[in-house]
Amino acid sequence: MDRFILLAAGTSRPTSAHLPPGTAVKASADDTEGRFGLTEHWGPDPLPSPHRPDGDEILYLLDGELKVETEDLVHHLTPGMCAFLPRGTARTVDVQPEARVRALRLSIPAPAPAASDADADADGRRPVHVLAPGEVRPGRIPVPPAFAAKVRGTDTGGRLSLLEMTVTQQIPRHVHHLADEAVYVLSGDLAVEFADQSHLLSPGQFVLLPHGIPHALAPGSTPPPRVLQISSPGGWECFVEDFVEARTSVSTAGRLDPRELNRIAAPYAITYEDPS
Repeated sequence: MDRFILLAAGTSRPTSAHLPPGTAVKASADDTEGRFGLTEHWGPDPLPSPHRPDGDEILYLLDGELKVETEDLVHHLTPGMCAFLPRGTARTVDVQPEARVRALRLSIPAPAPAASDADADADGRRPVHVLAPGEVRPGRIPVPPAFAAKVRGTDTGGRLSLLEMTVTQQIPRHVHHLADEAVYVLSGDLAVEFADQSHLLSPGQFVLLPHGIPHALAPGSTPPPRVLQISSPGGWECFVEDFVEARTSVSTAGRLDPRELNRIAAPYAITYEDPS
């Protein structure tokens, strides 16, 4: 329970570091055992960022417009767009004149070995990925739009995955034995059960669910909630692909068979509770 975080919209984790105006820390590297950090930025000022960060960065634009200039390209981000900027890529991030933005920035501090990067070039450099709203990173098989992979584990050397999800049905109580899970609510209300406590999250709220503790998720509104789901280490999108392939044996009349579900989840160090 000591790493569980639940933050209201617009609020920040306590930090001794000086935060620029319009910046909130949702989770620091200390909160996540060095896996990632998440900050939210809003206002008319440029997003503070090193010119050439040592770690990977992910930007997800909530409102407004951003100009992201990398070494050879200029990208104009509008709401719902996501940019993956691998470590070592020189960039500047600017707010358009007389505009206000709200954006999320994920920072992954630990460098990934080039050998683990499936799409690195001969010099170990990985490409920048910029996705439009509704666009996904290609996987092994197509999956329903409710599970949109914005950054896959293969993009980050296995360290993190980012999915934009619509929680249309209850996700039964389960435990991630290795991966931390974090959720930022984009729209609607999300019901979260964690360590026998129940919470209802509204847009802009954030929760960190550390590994090893049972939790469950469910829609708390109609239409169902849309969320950003962070998994670290990454690979949850691969579990989704396996689940989609086996859905006829896992789900009958809308009910999940926990034994079949656990057969698929076992390689990903996830255990679902059997209600029986």
